[in-house]
Amino acid sequence: MNLTPAVKTMLVTALIFTSVLAGGCLREYDTTRLAINEVDISADIIDDDTVQLDIITYISNSGKTSGEVEIQAKAYSLGTNLLMADEKISMGSIGKEKTQDSTVQLKVPITGNYRIEVTLYEDGGQITSGTATISGLESLLTSPKHSYINIRDVDVAMLSRGDTTTILKVTTFLDNYGRSDSSPLTALVKLRDAKTNLIGQSGNINVGVVKADTTVVKNIELEVPKDRDYRVEVMIFENERIITEYGISFFMAPESHGEEDVVTKTRSVSTTETITTKFVVPEPAPTPYGDVYRTGDYGAPMMKEPGFGILGAMLGLMAVAVILGRRKNKVR
Repeated sequence: MNLTPAVKTMLVTALIFTSVLAGGCLREYDTTRLAINEVDISADIIDDDTVQLDIITYISNSGKTSGEVEIQAKAYSLGTNLLMADEKISMGSIGKEKTQDSTVQLKVPITGNYRIEVTLYEDGGQITSGTATISGLESLLTSPKHSYINIRDVDVAMLSRGDTTTILKVTTFLDNYGRSDSSPLTALVKLRDAKTNLIGQSGNINVGVVKADTTVVKNIELEVPKDRDYRVEVMIFENERIITEYGISFFMAPESHGEEDVVTKTRSVSTTETITTKFVVPEPAPTPYGDVYRTGDYGAPMMKEPGFGILGAMLGLMAVAVILGRRKNKVR
């Protein structure tokens, strides 16, 4: 069969194009492309010694639906480089062209500076990681953005005295040293018998909101058996958590000659502050021919296997050589 030069040129072009496709040079991989977009860190005071860091990680997927995605956050002391907290959580799978966020909680001592490391995993293999630093957490205790609740004093007065009981008036002086109003507060007042350690009477006070840089005075009247010694205990609650407490002894027994004794006096911070830190993850190095590199379970890089690249290229070159050879023979 005789072929015109134009037809032969078209066949050669088609063979070369087919061999290139078979070699994978123009093939696009449909794969997962996960990345850490940003990490925000907020701090929530647990008590005067401990702070909870909320590591909020935003993960984007520009490829197909991912496998099992996990986030691991670690807090290292900047001074000693010791690991202070470590937590790993699962985010499930992330859909194509989706961005999801997840929060890892780490509890660390408030007196310290920390390096936070966040690592992204898919199906057990590490994808990427990054670090950020947090310092100055102690300033949260006296930050002007917070209310700072303290019981200045507790007074006890006898209002009336009956045959077997007496009515006591307990007055609590509550300060807010901060520059922010507190959340709604409640107080629990207990009168504990000094000899038996049993609660003789108790009651609740609705303190409400304590405005910034103010002092509020709250009273409660409680009836207890007369001529006995009591320990007066006052606890201030915010959102079902004790934030400060105070205690004194009150003597009414005829044989008692003790002085007022402060047995408990603590103060704590109300409300928390959010620290937002830009979390920078270095861009990965470009990969050859658009192939996607991943890290497997043992840290070894895995490259997506090409198709019949070498075989396709060889077949294409052989086909071109045959056609050109035949054309040369016919010209002779």
